[in-house]
Amino acid sequence: MSSLATRMRDNLSFAWNFDPEKDSFPDWKRRTRKRVRGALNAQRIIPANASVTGEWTADGCIGQQLELRFSNGERTAAYLLRPTTTAPTPAALLLHDHGSFFSIGKEKMISRPGEVPEIGADIKQWTTKLYGGRHVGNELARRGYTVLCADALGWGSRRGNGYEAQQALAANLMQFGVSLASVILREDLEALAWLCELPSVDVNRVASFGYSMGGSRAWQLAALSDHVKACVAGGWMGTLEGLMQPGNNQLRGQSAFCMLHPTIAGKLDYPHFAGLAAPKPALIFSGAEDRHFPEATALAAHRQIHDIWNAAGAIERVETHLLPGAHGFPADQQDYAIDWLDRVI
Repeated sequence: MSSLATRMRDNLSFAWNFDPEKDSFPDWKRRTRKRVRGALNAQRIIPANASVTGEWTADGCIGQQLELRFSNGERTAAYLLRPTTTAPTPAALLLHDHGSFFSIGKEKMISRPGEVPEIGADIKQWTTKLYGGRHVGNELARRGYTVLCADALGWGSRRGNGYEAQQALAANLMQFGVSLASVILREDLEALAWLCELPSVDVNRVASFGYSMGGSRAWQLAALSDHVKACVAGGWMGTLEGLMQPGNNQLRGQSAFCMLHPTIAGKLDYPHFAGLAAPKPALIFSGAEDRHFPEATALAAHRQIHDIWNAAGAIERVETHLLPGAHGFPADQQDYAIDWLDRVI
C-alpha cells in the first residue's frame, strides 16, 4: 500500500456518515440516500424487460430460464424458481459471489436439471467450496419463496477471460466516468424492480439475499431500494480503514473494481451505506476466521450498524454475527439465515 493511499486513509472524515449529534436519523437518511442515488446513477430505476428461454420442474418447484434486458442495453441470463402455488409468495433476489470464479454466476445460487456438462464440474466444485454443497435458491424455493438470480457482468453467460477481462472492462468504463460496481448495482436494482412486478410475488415480503460480493450487493439494494423489505448479507462488511490493509482484496486492482464506488468513496463508510437500510430488518454476518474481513474490522462495523439502527428506533430489527469458520456459507448458516428471514418478512 502506497504512502499516499495510507495518508488519505488515515485522514478520512466521511462527511456523509451519520452523526447523531448533528442530525436526526430521518433527516440524515433522506438527504444521504438522495446523494448516494445521484452519485451512483440510481435515481430513477426502470424494471428490466424479460423473456422466457426455457422451463423446468423439479422438487415441487417451477423453474424458468430468462433473458433480462437492462436500460444500459446489456442482456443477461437469469434463473427464476418458484413454488407450485397460485398464491402470492415472498420473494428473494439472490446475488451471487465473486470468488474469482467466472464460469458460473446464477448457477452458484440456483440448480436446474440438465446443466451443460462443461459447467457441471464447476458448479459442483464451487458450491462445495463456498456453500456446503447446497444451492441456496433451491432451498428458499422449497421453503416457499420465489427466487431470482441473474448473471452479473463478467460471470456465467457474460463471462470474459477472468481477471484480465475484468480489469480491462473496469478501465474501459472509467473512460466515461462509470465504475463497474455502479453498473452491477444498477442492473441489480432493475432486476429487483422486475421481480416485484410479478403477480405471483407479495411485494410486501421481498428480500435481498447474498454472500461475499453478493452480501455487499444485498445491503446496497436494501439501502437504496424501497422494494427490499429485509436483507440477508453475509461475508462482506467492515470499515474502510480496517479493510485498507496490506493483502486485503480492497487494495487489489481486480475484484476490488466490482465493489468500489469512486463517486462516494471517502464520503460514506460501508456501515453507514448499509445503515441507509434502517429501520428494515437486516442480518449481517461473516466468519470469525474470515481473512477478508478480520474480526476487529467486522466488529467495528457491527457496532456502527447497531448505533444507526438504534437511532432509527429499530435496534431489535438488526442482527450482526461473527459465526464459526472462515469465508464460507455452509448449510447450517443458510438454515439460520432462512429461519431468520421467515420470522421477519
